[in-house]
Amino acid sequence: MKPILINNLEFAKKQEAITHSIDVDSCERLLDLLETSSTLPRNIRYNLTGSTSTFHLPSLGLTIEATLPVLCQRCLQPMQLDLSLDYAYVIAEVEPETFEGDEEIDWLEASREMNVNTLVEDELLMAIPLGPLHDHACKPLIQDQVEKPNPFAVLKDLLKQNP
Repeated sequence: MKPILINNLEFAKKQEAITHSIDVDSCERLLDLLETSSTLPRNIRYNLTGSTSTFHLPSLGLTIEATLPVLCQRCLQPMQLDLSLDYAYVIAEVEPETFEGDEEIDWLEASREMNVNTLVEDELLMAIPLGPLHDHACKPLIQDQVEKPNPFAVLKDLLKQNP
């Protein structure tokens, strides 16, 4: 898939917007975390909007809607992970001091060729849980209470055979 490159500072100043879908197969790093043999739906859709009024600085707003197939870490069966994400970025050459402690706002360095697809993939990589689990109580792959044979039973049988 061809990357979508933008001048993020100009994009924000002109208050432009992009709505686009990304082919999941084109996200090589993301594929490492997904269940690729599953027939579950998989799609990524995002909306990127530029603004200068939100923080009184050039900024970007990114919303991502993604449906991704992953493995449940409890039962090891494929499951569908639905993500709905919102991000706010301030565009500047250096990180603005006023936003240093704010966890809700991220800073992006001004770039003439920012790859939007890479930004979306980066955010998805950070948003996917390390151990995704079904919402319902699925059965673990291994049962906790398995009766183990007594290792001394074999010795007992040997003693019976050789008096």
